[in-house]
Formats: sequence, structure tokens, C-alpha cells
Amino acid sequence: MDARTIHAPAAAAVLAGALCLAVAAPAAGQDAAAQGFRFRVDPLVFTLLETDVDTDSAKFEEYRDLGSGFLASLDVEGESADHNRTFDFAASRIGREDARYTLAYGLSGRYELRLDYNKIPHRFGNGGRMLWSRTGPGVYEIADPLQGAIQGAVQQQFTANRTGVTFAFLDQLLTPYLAAAQEVDLGLRRDRTAARLDLGRMGRLAWGVEYTHENRSGNRPFGASFGFNNVTELPEPIEYDTTGAELAGEWKGERGGARFGVRHSVFENDVSTLVWDNPFRATDSTDANAYQSPSSSSINGAARGFADLAPDNRSSVVFADGRARFAGDWWASGSASYNVMTQDEPLLPYTLNSAIRGIDPHTHATFDATDPANLPVRNADTEVQVLALNGDVGTRFGEAVSLVFRYRYYDYDNRSPRIEFPGYVRFHAVWEEIPRVTVPYAYARQDLGFDLDWEVFRDSSLGLAYRRQTWDREFREVEGSDEDVVTLSFDTRPTRRLNLRASYEIADRSIDGYRVEAQEESFADPEGTNNQPGLRKYAQAAREYDQWRLLADFYPTDAWTFTAGITGRDEEYDESAHGLLADEVIQYNAEVSYAPGEKLNFYLFGHRADRDVFQRGRQSGSAPSTRPIDDWSIDFDEVNDTWGLGLTSRFAEGWTADVSGNWTESDGFADFFAVPGGLPLGARTAPIDLPNYEDIELFALQGRLDYRIAENAEAGFTYRHEDYTIDSFILQDLRNYLPGALLLNADNGDYQADMFMLDLTLAF
Repeated sequence: MDARTIHAPAAAAVLAGALCLAVAAPAAGQDAAAQGFRFRVDPLVFTLLETDVDTDSAKFEEYRDLGSGFLASLDVEGESADHNRTFDFAASRIGREDARYTLAYGLSGRYELRLDYNKIPHRFGNGGRMLWSRTGPGVYEIADPLQGAIQGAVQQQFTANRTGVTFAFLDQLLTPYLAAAQEVDLGLRRDRTAARLDLGRMGRLAWGVEYTHENRSGNRPFGASFGFNNVTELPEPIEYDTTGAELAGEWKGERGGARFGVRHSVFENDVSTLVWDNPFRATDSTDANAYQSPSSSSINGAARGFADLAPDNRSSVVFADGRARFAGDWWASGSASYNVMTQDEPLLPYTLNSAIRGIDPHTHATFDATDPANLPVRNADTEVQVLALNGDVGTRFGEAVSLVFRYRYYDYDNRSPRIEFPGYVRFHAVWEEIPRVTVPYAYARQDLGFDLDWEVFRDSSLGLAYRRQTWDREFREVEGSDEDVVTLSFDTRPTRRLNLRASYEIADRSIDGYRVEAQEESFADPEGTNNQPGLRKYAQAAREYDQWRLLADFYPTDAWTFTAGITGRDEEYDESAHGLLADEVIQYNAEVSYAPGEKLNFYLFGHRADRDVFQRGRQSGSAPSTRPIDDWSIDFDEVNDTWGLGLTSRFAEGWTADVSGNWTESDGFADFFAVPGGLPLGARTAPIDLPNYEDIELFALQGRLDYRIAENAEAGFTYRHEDYTIDSFILQDLRNYLPGALLLNADNGDYQADMFMLDLTLAF
């Protein structure tokens, strides 16, 4: 489904509500003063847009609607004669895929009603090609004659010469079919509706009721597979509804206040299962090597595959937070919430491949793997309970010293049962008699620390902060870890035209051991580890880092402003033999602005981030290699730039000119190293570097000219040019069929675009 064709009835409902309130607003008053309701439209904007873009790249309109045509925006404000009742209706980009409509009506101190409808497009790619046709919700089929013809050609080649089932053969087989395949655009739209009623804001006890609803409809790329040589990319159907409601009260006292309430959320997926045809098989079959089909090893497999998509789920939260002042200069603030998340979706069968028989590992009896009745349980029955607590207590000692103690607790308690399965089906192709068991990960995190600030001189302060973060995990490689973080900061304002801020932070994370055998938690009968014993997951590994920043603001005159800063962070994983070993980033930013008066404003800004990441791994076969010669390493060097400038000038009576430009670039290089003779290189003598590791550039230039026709009328002309290029190894030589992969290959790449906008702005 093309995301551009999606309709949202909620828009009509919001607009109808806006109209009704607009009509009823003057009559809503209880006294004569409220009857004199006055309205003002400021602004009402009519725009004529003409767009010229040289490619069909979805990147151009990824989150916006810039198609040629008319669009309009307006803001209607209303106020009663006594200024107690207010009305506001704002609509931007009316009728467009990225439109937004907001309405607010209220009586000062008594209540306020706010309605909001927001459309957010997200385009992933245009003009993709696929052999499938959507025949039902979440069902993609290839016409039986086509599917049978492809299977027959593969079988014929396999029978004549099985070594001839190669990429060249399969490519030649699919090329004519792909040339005639249907096109598909990938994209979705989020329709977000919100309604909120606030009662008694000016009183001691106020209440708020909020309702939210979001519908996501469209599609997005989905990667699936029938085996190592048969990867398939499909448009995943998106039909999500997320509905939420909140009731909250707020109490305000003389020395404190509190907020409390309940929140409930429901997620519903109208298409929870994806079913698609195998492009190379029209009939079900299986053998021990079917997961390598189609190849010289096997041409068997399932005629259809399936995948379980996001399940329906619910979340219920009780929360409270507050702040209070005590005797002296002591104060305290805190919050608490308790969340219960559940989902109980029916489980799918092991496979749709009717040729596969499941095997019980204990009795060795076989069963129908396509029948969900043969599953150990029929529903997921998962539940997670989350308890979050936050508390701060602080005081001041005289006028110069402040102290705050902080505590955070977060407990992710996964109470889902462990379910044991007698085996599984690999890539819809073959039964694996390897019992598996689900692993309900859980953890608890605690943070304890303090912040101490001392105003050592006038307009100069010194800060010291300490935080200790403790993790307790279940079913993970590291059960317990502790991280100590110390931060020293200094802020000063030596003159009224100069501000300086600096800080330095150092941290050390230690672990209570690393269980490589944690990978066996998902096996009912442990088979032994095959991960490298020195490999560490970076989120759990022992780590040290230091982080620093230096920022300066300088105002030499009232017209000039200079801002500059530099920040850095260096992470070291010295106890890891393999995995992430180092991650360093340095960022620079600067900004200059010049505003000598109301008629001229100029600014120039720039930001650069230079990141260097170093990783090491060891190539292995079926068993972990113990040879250092099989090590490989990769050094990622990423430089990201963002620069821009702008000039606004009122150069003549009634005339205003505005010119701005932005340039962003991401330049990445991956330096790969391996020892000749080791497994990573094989027969090669030199590694393959990636000079085009995510090289992306966007240049945008915009000029606008406005002329004030009258006090309440203004005309404007805007020209905007954008030039986007991407040179990435991920997209390099991409096509619809690659060795082992049948792709949509939708266009999300380079484009050049010119936009011309003529608008008229009115106020009355």
C-alpha cells in the first residue's frame, strides 16, 4: 500500500469538533461579559508550491509532503470581552500528508480543552520491484504458474548438473520475471490524535484527563529468509493502533506539591502474521541440507514461509511524584511508578512446510509440525512488571554551598514462564532435533550519588558529583556490575561579556565475571559454547572512560555574539580480548551572530564530530579458533560535519530578504586488518577496506523575499535547492537479485530538487 493513499477519518472528527466549539464558544459564557467573543485570524497563508526533483528517491520526502500544488495554513484566535475565555485553532499544511490541526478552548482558572491531530509520513523507498502480489492481510503470493515454472527450471538444472545451480543460473532465470514485476513504494503514515481536558489549574487540586490514539498504516522493508541462499525482502504490512488514556491529579500546597494518577495503553496489530511464497519452491519438501536451497547441496524447502509480527499488548501504570520544602533550606523530590506489561498472543506452529515432521527428543515420536496443537503451549502468556523509584534530597549551607543526594532504582521484573520446545524448524526447511527454551531476561539497576556545588568566588562555582551505578541481571553473561562515576565542573563569568564552563568526568565499570556459557540458557540440553572466550558484549564489559567539555560565550559588543566549545569522550575496554576495545569521539562547535539592529541579522555556525571505534574479532569454524593468526580488527573513522549560515535584512521600506544555507556531511572509513594466512583473508593477501562507509552529504540553500502590501497583508517568494548524495557500501552495486538475496531495491538514494513557493499572508 502506498502511504500517500491512506485516509484518516480522525481528521474530519477533529475539524468537526473545532467548528462546533468555534460556533458554541460565544454562547458558552455564564454572564453577559462572556457573550462578546472576538475572533482574529492571524495568519491565514495561501501557498503555491512547484517542485522539481530529478529522481524518484523517497529520501526527498522522507518525513514531509512537498508535492506541487496548493496548501494553506491558518491560526484563529478568540477571546471573550472579559479576557477569561480563550479559543485558538491552528492548522498547518492543510490537506497535506504532514498536516497538523490543533484546537484549544478554555475558561481561565477553571478548565481547558485541547484537541490535536498530527499526520507524520515516513517514506522508506520508491519504485521497488517484487514477484509477489498482496492477496490478503499479511499474505504475499506468487502466481502459481510463475512459482511452478521457476521450481521446474531449478529441478531440471539440478537433475542435469547439480553444480550448475549457481547465482549466474538463478540470476538468468529470474531476470525476465523481475523486468515485468510490479512496482511497490515503501512508506507509512502515523495519524496521531490527542485530546486533553484540564480542570481547576489555578486551584489547590487540579485534574487532567488525556486520551491519545495513533494509527500507523502502510508498509516498510522486512527481511525474511528460506535459507542461506534464499533471502527475501518484502513490504511488511503496517496496521498498528496504539491507544492510551491517563487520569492524573495535581495537588499544590504552600511548601510542596504532588502529582499522581494512572495510565493505560493498548497496542493492537491488525496484521500480526506475515505469510509469503517461496520464489523457488511451489511444493513442500525437506532434507538435511534444505536450508542451503537452492544450491548444489539441495533444492528442497517450503513452498511458503511465515513470520510473527508485533503482538497485541497492554500496559498499565500507577505513578506519583512530588516535591516538598522543609525547615531551613532542606527540600526533597521524588517519583514512583509501577507498570505491568502483558501480551498473550496465540503462538504460530513450528512451520507451514507440510513435508516436515517434528520429533520428540525423549520418545523420538513424530508429530505434525504444522499443527499449533502440538506446541507445548498455545499462547505466549508473558508479563513484565517494572518498578521505578527516584528520590532527591538537597539543602544549602549559607549562600555559597548546595548539596543534593540522589537515588534511582529501576527493576525490570520479567515474570514470563520458561517454555521448552522439543526442537525448531530452521529456515522453514528442516527440523532440528535440538530442544530450546525461552529466556525471560530481567535486571535491576540502582544509582546512588550526590552533587556538591560551591560558589568559590562571585559568579564562579565549583562542582563535584559522584554516582555509583549497580546492575543485577538474570540470564546474562554478567550477573553483577558496578560503575563509579566522578565529575568535576567549574563555571565562571569573569566579566559580564564572557562565560566559561568546563567539566571533567571519569568512570570505572567492574564486573563480577563473564559467563560465556550464558549462551546455553536458551538450550534445554546444553551443547557447549561456540563463542570466543575473550569476546565481551560492550554493554556488560569492564570499562573505563573519561569525558570532558569546555564551552565559552563571548559578547564583545551588544551586536556580536561568539560561542565555541569542545567536548570529548574516550572509552577503553582493556579487559576485552575481542569485541569493542575502544571508542573515542571529539566534537567541536562554534557560532557567530551579528545583529546591529532590527534591520539586519547574520549568523554562522558549525559542528564537527570525529569518532574513532576499534574492534577485534577472531574468525572460527564450527569450533572456536585458538589461533591468534585468525584474529581480525577493524578501525572505524567517522567524521560528521554540520555547517550553516543565514542573513535576514530589511533593506527597504516593506521589503525583507532572508537567505540561509546548510551543509551536512558524514564521511566514514573502515580500515580492516587481518594476517595473511589466517582464516579472515583465506587466499587473499590483503584485507578489503571500506572507504565508503556511510558517506552522506546534504546541501540546502534557501532564499526568501517578502513584501508588506498593507498592514494586514504580505506576499512572499521562496526558492529552495537541495542536493543529497549517498555513497555507501551497503548500497553499492545493489540490484533486485544478488547472490542468495531477492530484494525490493527501492530507491532511497541521491536526489537534486528545486522548490518554488509563492505565498500570500493575511491577518484580519
